[in-house]
Amino acid sequence: MKLIVGNQKTTLNRDAVLKFIDEVNLNGVNDVVICPSYPYIEIYNSKSKFVVGAQNVSEKGNGATTGEVSAEQLNSFNVKYCIVGHSERRKDQKENGEMLYNKIVNLLEFNIKPIFCVGEVLEEKENGVTKDVIGKQILEVFDKLDVNKLNDIIIAYEPVWAIGTGLTPTNDEIEDTTHYIKDLVNDKYNVNISVLYGGSVSKKNVDELNQIDIVDGYLIGGASTKADEFNYIMESNV
Repeated sequence: MKLIVGNQKTTLNRDAVLKFIDEVNLNGVNDVVICPSYPYIEIYNSKSKFVVGAQNVSEKGNGATTGEVSAEQLNSFNVKYCIVGHSERRKDQKENGEMLYNKIVNLLEFNIKPIFCVGEVLEEKENGVTKDVIGKQILEVFDKLDVNKLNDIIIAYEPVWAIGTGLTPTNDEIEDTTHYIKDLVNDKYNVNISVLYGGSVSKKNVDELNQIDIVDGYLIGGASTKADEFNYIMESNV
C-alpha cells in the first residue's frame, strides 16, 4: 500500500474535524497519516486510528519562541511525521534552505519523520528547469545532514502550479521527476529515498495516479478534508 498523508491545512473548524473523524472509514487500512492544525492533534490522537503528523515545526528548540511549536512538544503528543518546506510556507513565510535544515535536524532528534516538500512553479516548468530547481532544493538541505539520517526523511514532490488548482502533471512527467529525485539521492548519498506525489490528488485522478509504481504515496490537500474523497483514495490503495 502506498503511504497516504493528509494535509488539512487550516480548512476545518473543530466541529468539522469531529464530523470528518466520524465519517472516515479506516477499517482494513493501516498507517494513514493525517496532519491537522495544531489544536486538533490531540483530538485525532484520542478519537481516531490515524497516525498523527504536523504541518510545521519550529526551527528552534523549547524556550522563548512565542507562537512556535517545537519538535520536542510534537513528540510529546505522539506526532510521528511532520511536513517541512511546503510551498505555501516557502512563499508566505519566506522559508529558506537553512531554516528547513534546522527544522529537519530538530525533527530527527525527536524521532519524527520529516516529509520534505520540493517542487517548481509554473514559469520554471515552462522554462524546462524543473529538475534544476528540485535538485537545488534537495542538495542545499541534504548536503548538510548526516547521511545516516537520510533514510528517515521522505520527499514529497509537489509541483507548485498543481497545488489546489485541479491541474496535475501527466503520469509520465510524475514518473520522470520521481526517478530523477530517487536517482539523485541514491547517486550522491547511496540512500534509497521514498517519494510521495502531491498536487490536486483527488477521487477523480487517484486511480490513474496509482498506475505510477515508482511513487511511494501521496501528500493530499483538499481531498483530505472530505471524508468521501479521502475514503475513496484510501480504499483504492488497500
